Amino acid sequence: MILSAYREWASEQVRRALQTLGLPEPSGIEWRDLPFDYTWGMATPLAMQLAAQEKKSRPDLNVPARAQEIAERLAEQLRETLRADPRFQRVEAVRGYLNLYFNPSQVARSVIETVLREGPDYGRGAPKGERVMVEFSQPNTHKAFHIGHLRNAVLGDALSRILDFAGFEVIRATYPGDIGAHVIKCLWGYLRFHRGEEPAERRGAWLGQVYAEAEARLEEADAYRREVVRFLLTAFREEGVTPWVRDFLLTRLSEAMAAHAASGPVGQKDAAVLIRAMAMGELPDLDAVADKDWLWSLWEAMGRWLSELEEKARVRRGKGGEADRQAVAWLQARYREIGHRPEEWNYEKELRALYARWEARDPELLELWRRTREWSLEEFQRIYEELGITFDVWFFESEVEEEGKRIVEELIARGIATDLRPHGPVVVEIDRLLGQEGKEEYRTLVILRSDGTTLYSTKDLALAKRKFEQYRIDRSIYVVDVRQSLYFKQIFKILELWGFPQASKCYHLAYEMVTLPGGKMSSRAGTVVLYEDFAAEARERARRIVEEKNPELPPERKAEIARAVALGVMKYSMLSVDNNKVIVFDWDAALNLEGQTGPYLQYAHARACRILEKAEAPVTLDRDHIFETLEPQEVALIEAIAAFPDLVQAAAERYKPLLIANYVFDLARAFNEFYRDCPVLTAPSPIREGRLALVAAARQTLANALRLLGIPAPEIL
Repeated sequence: MILSAYREWASEQVRRALQTLGLPEPSGIEWRDLPFDYTWGMATPLAMQLAAQEKKSRPDLNVPARAQEIAERLAEQLRETLRADPRFQRVEAVRGYLNLYFNPSQVARSVIETVLREGPDYGRGAPKGERVMVEFSQPNTHKAFHIGHLRNAVLGDALSRILDFAGFEVIRATYPGDIGAHVIKCLWGYLRFHRGEEPAERRGAWLGQVYAEAEARLEEADAYRREVVRFLLTAFREEGVTPWVRDFLLTRLSEAMAAHAASGPVGQKDAAVLIRAMAMGELPDLDAVADKDWLWSLWEAMGRWLSELEEKARVRRGKGGEADRQAVAWLQARYREIGHRPEEWNYEKELRALYARWEARDPELLELWRRTREWSLEEFQRIYEELGITFDVWFFESEVEEEGKRIVEELIARGIATDLRPHGPVVVEIDRLLGQEGKEEYRTLVILRSDGTTLYSTKDLALAKRKFEQYRIDRSIYVVDVRQSLYFKQIFKILELWGFPQASKCYHLAYEMVTLPGGKMSSRAGTVVLYEDFAAEARERARRIVEEKNPELPPERKAEIARAVALGVMKYSMLSVDNNKVIVFDWDAALNLEGQTGPYLQYAHARACRILEKAEAPVTLDRDHIFETLEPQEVALIEAIAAFPDLVQAAAERYKPLLIANYVFDLARAFNEFYRDCPVLTAPSPIREGRLALVAAARQTLANALRLLGIPAPEIL
């Protein structure tokens, strides 16, 4: 905010000049930075604005000429009053603009003095008097933590750091998903295939493997069920199946369907589903078949029908007999190929039974859930500790489920929600409530299923209420992937309709996915890049860099620096790409010491540390004239350092860590250009003292900016 202070000072001088000249004083004075020419200057269109105002009463006024006249009078007045001010260099009137230039040596001293005086607090904003909750890193328990989760965690942590440094009171919250379909599937996989097992370490990551295995087995079983039903429905349609064989199978199948339909409403519905599918020649919606065991009984019956057909075809004489026997043989071969796998057929049945146990709060299952949940949470805590991420509050989905149901009833009673149960869900018709039917801006959000079970929306409404009332926050930031953009727009509008004033300051910080050159990841398919493996690879590659640059260091020191570099690699690669863009992670690009990477930034800081270490003298600004002559590279570096406080405020106001990520790269590049072209240790006095002070200020600003991104600033690299 150093240059901001100069703008305020200049504004005050211009106001005094206006009063002296008897010119009207505006409510605010706008300043624009002048094109950079290795000095510091800014321009105001104030004279143009005053001339335009005069034209309202003088239609024949030549605005550009009048603006130039006003600018010249102001310039002359400022020259007289600021002649002895050390901050002032010169003032010009150019095409109706008033251009004011500052003394470069004075600005340089002011900037560097401020940085060295404030140290780690350089750039910190004044208290805003607002409490902000940043909710980020919402990994699901019973799944592995992967690099997609890493982007969320790093983005939310950086935003929290920036907001705190900018002057907000920040509460960091995480909201792990510890209940839901994924948990039941993981527990099913554990009980079905790994009962009693417990690895000695990385139990959370192991649970993720159990989940991926369960998903794979369930999908394979689902594919098998579909193949079975497809065979049942299309056996009489296949090319090469003779009319005699087709009629026999269709008769048997129809009889079985009629018998099932006679068993009651469920049977009638199931038979109708299959009849419709047969008529359309399509695979039925298996979820629409209530009694899936009946489908299995048809499959077993098909084996008997084919055996019966084989006997009949063997003795069949006359025209077509051989074709009939070939058709039966082909169908039997296909039946055997699909196979008889009753265990896989029952996987879904087992899963439904486990859901029922969960809904009944079976004590044994709850105990298993609590124990395995703790494995995941231990893993998350370890990862957060490695990343240097902390939380003030841990929310859990399981804690707000019942509260969410009560809130749904409240919204129904207040006319905000519409209850369509038992034939439909509970919904909020947002556009209708806003009187904008047909616009489909917010649409309709389901907040409770028809069977009374909860959704994400049920729990998010309860969580928001808890945030507002229990933690008394003024702003609420949700760091969640971009696919939930409409959903959060709906949630925020419902909170507004509900009467929470904080709804207007709720913000969804959306981010895109992380992919590798081979394509996107899926925890369901088990193709994710786990954080643990990713971090290990980053540390190993970072160790090679450290080994190459500092082979003489002891092993433990090398490992310490490698960990810092690995964090720089992982975090900066997540923060240097706009959060609305997909990250395609590339190892070679992320580790490049010359590109826009974490190690490049850390190397600039380490280089500054090395210069100051070699100087073997304290940094001081006691001498005069140390900034009298400044090279263009020095001016550029000082300007970059001076811009930091304003960038902090801008990043906080826009919820944009990318601004700091880009800034610190520009700062490191400006420092490296200064280092390349401006000798420090060999420069003559007093230039040497000035450049050492500039190196110290650059090092401090680099460290402060890196800290906002959660990236270590090593002294050696």
